[in-house]
Amino acid sequence: MKDGINLLRQAWCFGLLLISLGTAHAQAEFSYQAVLDLSYGRFEPSGFYREHRFNSNSLSASFVGGTAKYGFDDGWASGITLETFLRFQDMKTGRRDSDPFFSRNAFAFVNSKYGNVRVGRLQTFLFDTTTRFNALGNSVAFSPALRQVFVAGNLIGAQGDFYWDQAISYSSPNFDGLTGNLMYAKGDSAERGDYGAASAVWAYGLFAATASVQSVHIDDGIKDPTDEKLWQLGATYNFGFARVFGLYNQTRDKGLDVNSKSSSIGASAVLGPGSLLVQMGLSKATGLAVDRKQTTVSAAYVYPYDSQTDIYIIGMDDRVRDQTRGFSMAVGIRLKL
Repeated sequence: MKDGINLLRQAWCFGLLLISLGTAHAQAEFSYQAVLDLSYGRFEPSGFYREHRFNSNSLSASFVGGTAKYGFDDGWASGITLETFLRFQDMKTGRRDSDPFFSRNAFAFVNSKYGNVRVGRLQTFLFDTTTRFNALGNSVAFSPALRQVFVAGNLIGAQGDFYWDQAISYSSPNFDGLTGNLMYAKGDSAERGDYGAASAVWAYGLFAATASVQSVHIDDGIKDPTDEKLWQLGATYNFGFARVFGLYNQTRDKGLDVNSKSSSIGASAVLGPGSLLVQMGLSKATGLAVDRKQTTVSAAYVYPYDSQTDIYIIGMDDRVRDQTRGFSMAVGIRLKL
């Protein structure tokens, strides 16, 4: 964590120095961003006991943060973004106790006509494309796409978390709807390794598609090493009356000697005063001692009370072969600031 903070400070100072050279005029800006999501319901993933409790990420993850930016006349800008997750059920920050205080994002950036560079703690591009190409967005608690790629465990899901420490990324300018992204990270002190990722997103009218790859190698000399490669394809199309989503992921984990495949389809449509969101995910993992199959179906109805406030009800049916069936449901409110 200390190394990550030092790297963040160095990158911030370097960015300011780089942009200030030869530039006479600048403008400072500050903005804040927040999503507050509070729900109450029954939470029961397959194979677990049910809980009745409050939750902070049923439709979207709750977080608060801010961005300080220094803009210049020639289109360059430098700044820093700091964000932390909130858990109302525990009255704590972070997704879990082991998260750093700035658990969502903590990075310095330099933006220009040549692209964007960020350094620090970053959300992975794989998580970004998975949220963009499924009907339930970044609902970690209920989205089948997110749950099977990031929450279902190492046998099916991606290893290495979906936030990387000591990371650097580059995002290209938009070339007629096409953008490219690269990321490399060393990870935190507990899981030091080599993390690499690349993605491309193409948007053309009502259609959008993505291709993403990710490689994670962790070896601390004590635990079994991680050596995993994952690739993803996704697409979405807006028919007007409904928008459809599709995702496909394939993972090869040499450390666990497991291959996994997962697919997800979904749709969102206006229904009455609100919107109906539906998503289904199928996944399978196979190996020398592994034969796991999971099916997850989720649906939500979201009513926009006003421009910032959504009221919703959401449910999930989760089934893993040879485990007890799980059924979750919650009613909540989401405030976007």
